[in-house]
Amino acid sequence: MNPDLSAPLTHEEFVSLRDFAKGLMLHTIPAEHKDRLIQLGYIQELSGGRRLTNAGRLRIAEGK
Repeated sequence: MNPDLSAPLTHEEFVSLRDFAKGLMLHTIPAEHKDRLIQLGYIQELSGGRRLTNAGRLRIAEGK
């Protein structure tokens, strides 16, 4: 999957991405945010958990 860094995120979705990157428990992120962030390629599901992708790190670095 090629992440779309130009896809708009709501402020709340961006906060969820940032919180995930800080290591906050995934259950504190609304399910619809988690699903969209996975769909956009910012979070990757792995066996045994999830991780922030390079695209997710870039999106956070952009600050939006």
